[in-house]
Order: sequence, then structure tokens, then C-alpha cells
Amino acid sequence: MRSTRRQALLAAGASLLLPASALADVEHDQAKATLAAVLKVEQTALVAYEAIANSGVLKDVLRQFLDQERQHAAQLADALDNLGAKPPIPPRRAGIPGLDNALQSRAAALGFAMELESRAIAAYQAAIDATVDSNVVRTNAGAMGTDAQQLVILRELAGLNPVPHAFETGA
Repeated sequence: MRSTRRQALLAAGASLLLPASALADVEHDQAKATLAAVLKVEQTALVAYEAIANSGVLKDVLRQFLDQERQHAAQLADALDNLGAKPPIPPRRAGIPGLDNALQSRAAALGFAMELESRAIAAYQAAIDATVDSNVVRTNAGAMGTDAQQLVILRELAGLNPVPHAFETGA
């Protein structure tokens, strides 16, 4: 996402008031928080997709997604570790709102999975905006692209327009 003029002015003002080390600490903390948020979404997807696939709904599709989600979660956990942060604890199935309903039908599972992928895309976008490490940005951009491809597949399966916008930003 692009910064607004107000955000740019605030950042410029803050840079005059704060020493460089304080700005670096703020950026470091922001990067940790956004990476943890993305990891939480990826962990939720892992738990949810496993449960949905085990129920027999969208089994083949979600099994393929699970391998990619595991890679994303591992990459995010490594990035957090490199920043000196602990990864969040994955949610339990019972703690995922809407999962019980997603286990009931193909349509419900598709809607649930599309919402998760959309949230992941938005979370990756925020993490990319907040991260200054080019390697982490590159890794996150690749994972975000994978999640966008998964969203296209889910939309096709749901009979929706697979690419309704030129650029997917998530929700």
C-alpha cells in the first residue's frame, strides 16, 4: 500500500524528533507485529484446511494448499525468530469462528476458504509495507502471490469470476 500524504508528513516529523535508533526500534516492532499477524492467519488456514479436508469436503484441493501453507508458516516463523520474536501459538479448531459451518458443505467450505485467503493477502500486504528487510519482503511477496493463486482456484470452484480485479489486495 502507498502511504498517504499525512502518513509521510508524520513520518518526516517523527524522524526530526526521534533519534535514528528509536526509529529503527519502531520499524523493528512494527515488522514483528505484522509478521506475527500474517503467521496467525496462516496458522488458522493450516488448522482449518486440515479439518475441512479431513471432513471430506474439498479434500483434494485443500490437501494441495496445505503444503504451501506449511511452507509459508515456516518462513514466517523463521523471520520472526530472526527478529527475536516468538511465533504465536496456532489456534485450536474450536477457536476458529465459522469452521464448524465450513465442515457442513462444499459451498460453506469454499466461502470460508476464500475469506481466509483474502485475509492472508491483506495481512501479507501490511507486512510487506512494514518490513524493511528485502529478503523478508521478497519471501512475503511470493507467499502473497501463492495465496492469490489459491483464491483464484477457490473462486473458480465456487463458480465466481476468478479474477474480479486487476490487483488483489485482500480484505
